[in-house]
Amino acid sequence: MFLNTASAITGMLAMSSTAVSAPANMNNSASGLSDTTRLRLADTAVQRYSILSDDKQFVYDLGQNGGQAIANRQTFPALVGSGTSIAAAKFPGCSISKLHIHPRAAEMLVLLSGRIMTETIPELGVVNAQGKQRVIRNELGPNMMTIFDQGALHTQINPDCETASALTVFSNEDGGFGFVADQSFALPDDIIATQLGDSISGAEIDRIRSSLPQGVIARIEACLKKCNIPRRQVDSASP
Repeated sequence: MFLNTASAITGMLAMSSTAVSAPANMNNSASGLSDTTRLRLADTAVQRYSILSDDKQFVYDLGQNGGQAIANRQTFPALVGSGTSIAAAKFPGCSISKLHIHPRAAEMLVLLSGRIMTETIPELGVVNAQGKQRVIRNELGPNMMTIFDQGALHTQINPDCETASALTVFSNEDGGFGFVADQSFALPDDIIATQLGDSISGAEIDRIRSSLPQGVIARIEACLKKCNIPRRQVDSASP
């Protein structure tokens, strides 16, 4: 999710026209292959430019969909080969992103406006001074950034009334996304109960499943009341 676009070796531009022309099947949309696949199969950087023949293919509007857009190798094929992807994120007032991971990428979050709190749980074995699992907590303001390691559990919290905006940059063209609660509660009841030390009944498990927030964010009730923000306004947005 970075602003990097596909690159080519300058010296190759001096090659003959025969050498720089792409094979017919690499420049033929009738092949049935997506631009992303064709770019990944290209033998040379020069062939990539024959696939990305329109200058506008090197531009992606992160402001679309209300600033909730994601540019990855599927939505923005010019990123193929860059090893990166980028998303625009908005954190509505009084919201918290559900605890999640990115299985294939580290995430660099740059805050553009507002304020957010971040919490990150590193892998097992990373402990604090008391010998307990370490949780990395930070507060970000405009122009500040943080990093979440690949696969690390993390969440972002907007404790204020106003929306916070950010860019999130991933170290993979397809970083992936996983919600901890949603995926955990997809397991059978007996497995969930065992994992929780048999401290929860089947009825409670069903109640929790049904009450899990939809989308990426959850509400902070006390903050909503303080800011006089209707629940539906928060529910309709997701970073």
